[in-house]
Amino acid sequence: MTARPRLRFLGTVVESARQTTLRLCRQRLWWIVLGSIFALVAVGWLLGMRLGERTNGQSLFCILAWWLHGTVLVPWFALYVGVQAVHGSLEDRTALYLFLRPVGRVPLLLGNWLAVSILSASVAVLGTLALFVGLAANPEVWTDGVHGHVAWVFAGSLALGAVAYAAAAVFFSAAVRRPLVWAAFFVVGLQQLTANLPVSAGLRQFTITDPLRRLVLDGIEPDARLADLLWPAETFQPEKIGTPIVDLAWLVGVTLVLACWFYRRTEYDARPRD
Repeated sequence: MTARPRLRFLGTVVESARQTTLRLCRQRLWWIVLGSIFALVAVGWLLGMRLGERTNGQSLFCILAWWLHGTVLVPWFALYVGVQAVHGSLEDRTALYLFLRPVGRVPLLLGNWLAVSILSASVAVLGTLALFVGLAANPEVWTDGVHGHVAWVFAGSLALGAVAYAAAAVFFSAAVRRPLVWAAFFVVGLQQLTANLPVSAGLRQFTITDPLRRLVLDGIEPDARLADLLWPAETFQPEKIGTPIVDLAWLVGVTLVLACWFYRRTEYDARPRD
């Protein structure tokens, strides 16, 4: 008797994720994503051709993958798609029709988050590999030869980051009236400043950027110069990496619980478009 409600809950999550994925894939945004993938290949190739003696291909890849892809493209994409998935259906009132059906709001929201997480993580991985392919086209600038290890470290780390940013987007979409504005301010603005300024480690632990950076640095094992370029506000100490995956898991869990609480208790109506 206890298994049937659980199956209904999981079934609703899966079906919500499926329908959300189909709805998001019909948007013209994906043409921009495709163009951006090719643009990242071109950026890596062109910069690799002009690379001087002060750095090498691996260091340049790490810098671009972190500062361009990891802190700009991945967060903005996940936030935008997450807001479109949740707030968009509230905005055009299609969610109100679903609320009248005999399904719970919580599995609907979790399905939205799952769809956004899968799409955002896929784009994060593809963008990382695109940068790597562009730079790998110039093997002469790689000091010890082209090694794909750093690409897979960044791809896995940024995929986890995309999942966290998707959870933040879902929370702001469920809780506030201007989710994209608030998400941009708190997630991309405030948390980036907190993670990149010399503040306490405990405060940085509540951001997405700081656990991601610790995860990346632990995986690529950089030299002192590269570590300073990726983390200018701190001196990298491998023994203080901590548990970045656990920190991200806690952040995602708390964010989703709050998002579900707001989504379940709030009476939504049509809203003007941001």
